[in-house]
Amino acid sequence: MTRIRKLAFGLMLAFGLAAPALGAEATPEAVVKQIYSGKTPATKGIDIIGNAKLRDKYLSKDLAAAVKKDIDESAKSGEVGALDFDPVSDSQDPMIKDLKVAPMPVQGDKAQVEVSFNRGDPQRDVLLYDFVREGGQWHVFNISKRGSAEDAWSLRDMLSLK
Repeated sequence: MTRIRKLAFGLMLAFGLAAPALGAEATPEAVVKQIYSGKTPATKGIDIIGNAKLRDKYLSKDLAAAVKKDIDESAKSGEVGALDFDPVSDSQDPMIKDLKVAPMPVQGDKAQVEVSFNRGDPQRDVLLYDFVREGGQWHVFNISKRGSAEDAWSLRDMLSLK
């Protein structure tokens, strides 16, 4: 009986220590790092725009629906949709070098993360990810690039979302 109690106690202790890790919520910074995982000069990495499963996992519900609508309309018409590039790499040929992720303070159910990287150009690309918490998880609400009128863009603006 003593062995069973020790075993039961050990299992409860192990589960008690593991439980917080199992239920831990990914931070906006961690979500951005997941999105960029694999985006190296040799590979395009994960595709949160073209892959429906990843789109639903990473994007807010309204943003995912707007991206799907743009893709569907583009396929139906045979014309290029509003998204004619990869917003994650700010290019048509994704290639990310020297990724830097800078989270900003979380404010309730909203957060921002600034991402900068080099694509071989003289100047680093800088993107801003806006996050919203939906269903207890952080999802990308918008991706944008600041800059001059010709360089700046917002994914939500391109897709006519408020």
